[in-house]
Amino acid sequence: MSGTDERLAISEAGEDKGWQRRESGRVDVYLRDRYRVRVIWQGNEVISGASFFDNEMYEAYTRDLAKVRAWLKK
Repeated sequence: MSGTDERLAISEAGEDKGWQRRESGRVDVYLRDRYRVRVIWQGNEVISGASFFDNEMYEAYTRDLAKVRAWLKK
């Protein structure tokens, strides 16, 4: 483990780009304009998976944290 808190880092990066975050247990939902990103966490370091939606239409799924970061840079 790297000792970093990836969940907090992702949250802060999203906030910097204007994303609103809702947290419910191990799930974070990020909302901005017509986009929604839903991330399911295993602790604060690793994700189980994440989904990207555009206008409530499912667009993509990943287990790659780098991809989630890219989505939140939009």
